[in-house]
Amino acid sequence: MNKVIEKLKQIGVIPLAVFKDEKQAVPVANALSKARIDTLEVTLRTEKGVKAIEEIKKNCPGFLAGAGTVKTVQQAKEVKEAGADYIVTPAYDETIANWCKENDMPLLPGVTTPYEIQKAVSNGFTTLKFFPAENYGGAKTLKALAGPFPEVSFMPTGGINTENMGNYLANSNVSMVGGGWICSQALLEKADYEGITNKAKEALQKFLGYEVVHVGINTADTAEGESVAESIGNVFKMPVYKGELSNFVGTGFEVNNFKGLGKYGHVAIDTNRIESAEYYLKKDNIEMNEESRVMVDGKTKVVYLKDEFAGYAIHLRQR
Repeated sequence: MNKVIEKLKQIGVIPLAVFKDEKQAVPVANALSKARIDTLEVTLRTEKGVKAIEEIKKNCPGFLAGAGTVKTVQQAKEVKEAGADYIVTPAYDETIANWCKENDMPLLPGVTTPYEIQKAVSNGFTTLKFFPAENYGGAKTLKALAGPFPEVSFMPTGGINTENMGNYLANSNVSMVGGGWICSQALLEKADYEGITNKAKEALQKFLGYEVVHVGINTADTAEGESVAESIGNVFKMPVYKGELSNFVGTGFEVNNFKGLGKYGHVAIDTNRIESAEYYLKKDNIEMNEESRVMVDGKTKVVYLKDEFAGYAIHLRQR
């Protein structure tokens, strides 16, 4: 996978902006970085788009500046010269796609139909923009497309916001989401960069979707583990599900039949996208316990944080 596309998937939330003044580009990029989102799709819907990309690349090292609404090869050439890190097209264009391949320019081609998806896949593109998402069936359509196109992951845009994002993330073929609600025209017109930061933080938390799902309790062996589980079940009148390694009481307690990670036990936290969760935790210098990583079909399903908290280990789990 292209390193830029891989990084975008880790970032997860891809804001979009339409600039009427290129001087706003750097403050917007800085506002997003404060929320730990280090990318922005700058659309070419105005004549300021190319200049805005130039400003970001000159002044914001490490920030990924994308060019959106690219509809011609000439525009692709212009944004590449401006320093764009990737290109996003509103629809699948074979000419632009071929130019991007020939010039090592990462591309997220836009698609809406199985025909366009098949053309993109046949040309080697498997990470695609689904646009306009809400107008073309939204999350239900993407769920249906997972069957015939299991190798494809999508970035839905068009009508996406913090409120409906969860519907899309319920589909495993959605690797990231994009849209203009974070850098809205209303916020840009007021130069409300703090508002953009707050919107970005809110969107990122919704994307990651952290939720405590159970508490794990360590015991010495199977006999003690089953006994503790039965005791908790009796107290709270919850069903007990016995297993070889652990026993669940309802869904909120996991009683290990052994001394697991953590002095006392562990806390399990579900997340919408474990790859992105790891990316942001590592940005905060939080390390993973690599020996604990559980892989399913080549993807991380469970991984523990390296540090303990008051005697409890914490593990992430892909929802």
